[in-house]
Amino acid sequence: MSPFVRVNPGDLIQAQNLNQVVGSLNGTSGQGVPVAQTSVNDASNYAVSVQNLEATNSRALNVLKSDGSLLIRADVNGVNLGTPVTMVAGSLAGTALANASVTNAKLASDVGRASLLTNGGFEVWQRGNNPPLNGYTADRWNSSAGTSASVSISKDTTNVDVGSGACAAFGVSNPGTTPTLLAGQTVELGAWRGLTYTWSMRIKSDAATTGVLQMIAFDADGTTQLASLTLNTTTTYQTYSLTFTSAATGNKISCNLRTVPNQGAGRSHYVDNAMLVVGSQAADYVPMHPADDLARCLRYYETLGGAANTIHVRAYAGDVNITTFGPIVFAAKKAVTPTLTKVGTWTVSGCGQPVFDSPTLGTARLSTTPTGTGVFAYFTPDATCYLTIEANP
Repeated sequence: MSPFVRVNPGDLIQAQNLNQVVGSLNGTSGQGVPVAQTSVNDASNYAVSVQNLEATNSRALNVLKSDGSLLIRADVNGVNLGTPVTMVAGSLAGTALANASVTNAKLASDVGRASLLTNGGFEVWQRGNNPPLNGYTADRWNSSAGTSASVSISKDTTNVDVGSGACAAFGVSNPGTTPTLLAGQTVELGAWRGLTYTWSMRIKSDAATTGVLQMIAFDADGTTQLASLTLNTTTTYQTYSLTFTSAATGNKISCNLRTVPNQGAGRSHYVDNAMLVVGSQAADYVPMHPADDLARCLRYYETLGGAANTIHVRAYAGDVNITTFGPIVFAAKKAVTPTLTKVGTWTVSGCGQPVFDSPTLGTARLSTTPTGTGVFAYFTPDATCYLTIEANP
């Protein structure tokens, strides 16, 4: 390639010199003056250096793609790059990335964050593997039937998500003419009011469905809707997420998965690995240690007894008709003062059936009245006799 030749006034100019200028301006490949290796390897000077003397009007470099979109621009506002930008590993080493500069909106779903849900993996089923539709099913998950609805609920260990031990299975024979709540959880917020949350669930169906399920978030009053999402499910697990902001008042929110009235009869749905995190980005499910998972569940529900002689009280009564008391200590302190229930007919000797009462957050009492002055006893004879302690804020 011929170098540019300086032309003095009155000198003739060769066509190749003019064409080189025109070609360079037109972007013709191979036109221009090549940079010599000695210039590139100069220990003191850059091969190309541009300085603009007007700081407020600097336009040092503007490179566009063939479609006219930005590739590289360097001006008074800094350096801007078009997309895509591919960077090698370690490109942002050191202090290039400022501390606390990555916002929640920039996080990927696989960045682990703590979940506010209890039993989000549907692993704990203290009430049994085939609970009734109305009431609590898997621990901390509630359900209620819509008008004319016919829905079965069960713990399922076959149709689980990857890495899961159990899921919740819902067989919808009739979704109802009003919404049927399949899985709802009320979450205590404490002081975390007025924040943005993202709730996600992994769901699949036995056949692809359109508009038969909804995710709906409610505020503390249980009726003010914060956000909703109508789902289209497939036969493989998909992640569905809902982002909402709670009110500045109140101390809880509700996350409800429910049917759309009159839609999806004869379908089965499988729900697993739910998360509720602070922020606008959904988070992949991260299982808790089993001990921690159970500890959260026990805050709201536990049973005592349930086998022969697991509760057995034997004492001596000095006087007839004098009520005697025995203390019960819960495995975990409850969220609110619990409801106490004695289940089944216990075996008694010399006394009446025991009464389960006087709850605090951590204790209650069993009491009975002896029918004589001798030894009396009461105990659980089998698995049908036990105590339940339930606290649902």
